[in-house]
Parts: sequence; C-alpha cells; structure tokens
Amino acid sequence: MQTYPPVTQQVDPNHNQETVIFRLQSVNRPGIVGLLDYLLESDYFTAPASSCFHNSFRGGLCHHSLSLVHAFSAANKQLMKPLPPDSVVICGLLHDLCKINAYLPAGNGYKSVKGIKGHATLSLSRIGEHILLTPEEDDIIRFHMGLFGIFTYREHDTLSMHRAILRTPQVQIFAALDMADSKRKGAF
Repeated sequence: MQTYPPVTQQVDPNHNQETVIFRLQSVNRPGIVGLLDYLLESDYFTAPASSCFHNSFRGGLCHHSLSLVHAFSAANKQLMKPLPPDSVVICGLLHDLCKINAYLPAGNGYKSVKGIKGHATLSLSRIGEHILLTPEEDDIIRFHMGLFGIFTYREHDTLSMHRAILRTPQVQIFAALDMADSKRKGAF
C-alpha cells in the first residue's frame, strides 16, 4: 500500500478535543456520555481523516469534523426549516466515525487498515451503540458521501438518496459541504 507524507497543518489536537467535548456535552441526548467515553478511548482526536485524500495529518479527522460543524451550522441557519443545533453538532462531529482506527502511521504518512466494508453504514453502527439518531440525522449521515456512497461504497442506490433528499434537504447540502471540505487547502 502506497503512503503519502502528512500535510503540514497548524492544528492543535488538544484544543480540538476540548471543543468537541464541549460541543457534545451540550447535546441533550441519552447515551452522550458513553459516546464521549468511546471517542476518548479511540483515536478520534489524533487520527487522520484519510491516508492521502484530505486532512491526512495527525488530528485531521477531528479537524475535518469540526470544520463540517461550522460550515453546516452556517448553511443550516439559512434554510426555511433548519435543523436543531444538536442535530448539526451530531452530524458534523460523528459522520465519519467509520474512520476511527482505520489508519496506521507508515513512513511519512498513513496507510489504510482494511476492516469492515462500508462507510456511512459503519459510522451509523458506531453511533447507534451509544445514542439514537433522529430520522433527519440518520439520513444526513447515511447519505453524506453523495454519489460516492452509491458508486464507490455501494451502500445505497440513487432512488434511496433521492427520497432522503426530499425528506431532508440538508442531506444534499451536507454532502456538498463534506466534499468541499475534503478539497479545501489549509485549516479553518
């Protein structure tokens, strides 16, 4: 497996961890404490978001997740029927839990550790071990990969995604923000 050097970033994993803990502690949902314990025991705060595609540096996963909270919050506030702030935090911070323990340091970068197939499905499974999601949150996380979820991960089909977008317009918005963040240079 080919690895790539980490991108040099001005990211403070400790500050990001404190921010995530604060944001999740503000969510009033049964099981949130267990979810926080799970994150603290995992590599969520230090893992890269990918081996080479985006945020492939120490703390990249948490950085990417916080970036999504900021972008999704701003976009959500502009909608006629915005989601509650707790939903924005949950979707932004937890949509990529599938990336926990998914990468190992290798040379000057990271290599992917093949495990359970799936992307959003694995994230939903890990979230579901701790908290219940609203139908809107489930839709947003399930379809956050957009067309990649259909054609790369084969987790759903176009009709399912279309129906989710009709139910929850934020599905398409979140997927676009996630893709945009994966193509952005630098830290927020």
